[in-house]
Amino acid sequence: MEFNYDDNSVKELLEWARSTKFPKTLRLSNYENIFDLSKYIHANISDIEQHYPDPFYNISIDRLYRVKEMLQVNV
Repeated sequence: MEFNYDDNSVKELLEWARSTKFPKTLRLSNYENIFDLSKYIHANISDIEQHYPDPFYNISIDRLYRVKEMLQVNV
């Protein structure tokens, strides 16, 4: 999945994150196991809302993209 940081892509990603029902936990990789996914999503949404378009916070956007990608693969 390509990560886009333009206004429209970030807006669509935030809309997805706000409207999706998430499982309680998610294993993103061998080293990343999220125990409370809804809090994880909320924290990243907050970072994006407060700091976008500061590229230092693109990691929060990346995290949402990775969760979205993982959930789509595991459907």
